[in-house]
Amino acid sequence: MSEEIYNNETSQDEVSAELDAMVCDLIDDMLNGLADGEDLGVVLIAEDVNGNRYQACFTEDGPEACLEGAQHFIEANAAGIQSDHVGPLDRYAIAYAGGVELDCEFQDALIVSFYQRGMSMGYSAYVLYEGAGTGEDFRWCDPEPAGEEPALL
Repeated sequence: MSEEIYNNETSQDEVSAELDAMVCDLIDDMLNGLADGEDLGVVLIAEDVNGNRYQACFTEDGPEACLEGAQHFIEANAAGIQSDHVGPLDRYAIAYAGGVELDCEFQDALIVSFYQRGMSMGYSAYVLYEGAGTGEDFRWCDPEPAGEEPALL
């Protein structure tokens, strides 16, 4: 048991299998929506320690307001989302279609931020894509790290 505690403390910034699966689900959903030409807005997924999941889309306002709304939702509901039988939030991911500047050129990208309790900070990644709305011709790259972010929990 003490070895387990030690391992959790020393590897706290490693992405758990649960967080990885949740982030992959979100990326897959977002990429499928982009391939179909859908405007998905800002999407968040939050889970409790038992894997009970809550998902929401923020589309009513501009992109910045939707992102702020998703972030505020996580902060305001850290104790859980009782209406959906989700206990205290253990991990979350937030994604939206945006862009990144690489080699002095703006490129379309799916931006994802994520965090799990026990990590010292949140992280973000991006997935470059092209051909939104082209179905089978839609293309994307593997996720790339984008940096650290403050944790919302």
